[in-house]
Amino acid sequence: MRRILMTVILGGILMAAPGATFGTEPAVIAVRDLRQTFADNYNAAEAQYMGKTVLVRGIVLSTGMSRYLTPTVSLSDREAGELYVICVLPRIDVNKLSDFSPGQSVTMSGRVYSLSERAVVVKECKTAE
Repeated sequence: MRRILMTVILGGILMAAPGATFGTEPAVIAVRDLRQTFADNYNAAEAQYMGKTVLVRGIVLSTGMSRYLTPTVSLSDREAGELYVICVLPRIDVNKLSDFSPGQSVTMSGRVYSLSERAVVVKECKTAE
């Protein structure tokens, strides 16, 4: 009886473990929705997103270097639209800026760092697959 009980318990643990580790990927958020969340209720958005990894989807407005010499990709919800998210790539990825072109739809993964007067700043960004 003990063996059957232990087998059932061990089987349950093994069956539950993959869901616990693989089901933690964040949902994709539209860049406009992320910016609007901060505009609607900054404190609630800060508690929900600040310092956490998010997946954001948007349209590339431009690429460039920040004043801190880090590569950036500016995102909107449409071509030539309003700036909503600034994705900051690691310095080592400066060569990846050529992978992005204005008007391209991208999904980026990164950590929400701050809200500037212009946009939500997301650091440690990389292209999500």
